[in-house]
Amino acid sequence: MIRRRRMSTQARKIAQDRTLQAVSQHMTRIEVSGLPRNYELFYEAHCGADAVLSREVMALPVAPRQTVLDEIGIRYQLPGFVASGLPKSRDPDIRLLTSLREKMTSGAEQKRGFSRALEAVAKSLREDNGAGPGDILAEIEYLSVSLSDAVVAETELEAALRSGAHLLTAAEQDVSAVRAVMLRDRMTSLPNHAAFTEKLEALYADDTESRDTALFLVAIADISELADTYGEAAATRIIKKTAAVFRKTIKKDDFLARIGKGEFAFLFQHVSRDAIKPIAARLTTSISDNLVFATSDGTPAIRLSMGAAMATEAFSPQQLRQQAVLAAEASRANPRLSVIIHGDTSRPGV
Repeated sequence: MIRRRRMSTQARKIAQDRTLQAVSQHMTRIEVSGLPRNYELFYEAHCGADAVLSREVMALPVAPRQTVLDEIGIRYQLPGFVASGLPKSRDPDIRLLTSLREKMTSGAEQKRGFSRALEAVAKSLREDNGAGPGDILAEIEYLSVSLSDAVVAETELEAALRSGAHLLTAAEQDVSAVRAVMLRDRMTSLPNHAAFTEKLEALYADDTESRDTALFLVAIADISELADTYGEAAATRIIKKTAAVFRKTIKKDDFLARIGKGEFAFLFQHVSRDAIKPIAARLTTSISDNLVFATSDGTPAIRLSMGAAMATEAFSPQQLRQQAVLAAEASRANPRLSVIIHGDTSRPGV
């Protein structure tokens, strides 16, 4: 038993070493910078846990830009890339807020001091019937000094409050700006993989929310092969044009994101299962009518593969997505069909 465990451990180590060697060789071959997060990205791709991620990384051209690698890493929520995109520490803001708290404490103490001085003067004037004008002036001077200290403290507090309010507004704007960048696909300006994940989570966050929603996973068939044959520039042009066409096909309440190299996710609200095939036909027609340029430069006509699933038939966002992924994989294997719907009884196993 012990010997078997040792052999199993040794085999795993050998397999891991081979994977690490393959990762290093791949990165060297296509001239990728040796940043820790890049090793994480290529390691995940070589492990093959996510087939879509693996295909996208393996299709990268020589000397890809770091911004492209970062976009892929953030889209697939790899820890090294998510951490690199987080807002930097706001220690100066914390110090300012601490100073604001101290000034508020000081101002309150000055007000209490003036209140005590006023009470003392009033008591003194009531009890000392023999007080002359000089004594009264001395008491007034004492009150004036106390009031002046309180006014200074109040002025400093007001300035600190304004500064703090400005800081909080700037911080909120920074967070909003960072969030907008992290949730936006650079190539197409559509929401990205992270935004899509959030949208799915929100769909199931409220039990009272209506879930008459259809998830479509739509892919440009053979986009990697098109890139290999006609170049990355041609593939990029096709993806951008497809995104622009798709953006025009959705309604205000619908959602569209780019989640892979040539892959898009749609969430169509307030639709039934019967509406899925007409929607698929509309998407296919929109591409065939608007991507005429694709054949004008020698590239073949664009073909889409589509898998769909209904949110009412899944108990979680993960299950809904898995159902759509299975349907999408079946669609890629059946190019004659415009769309495959998960749960379609005429398609066993989908």
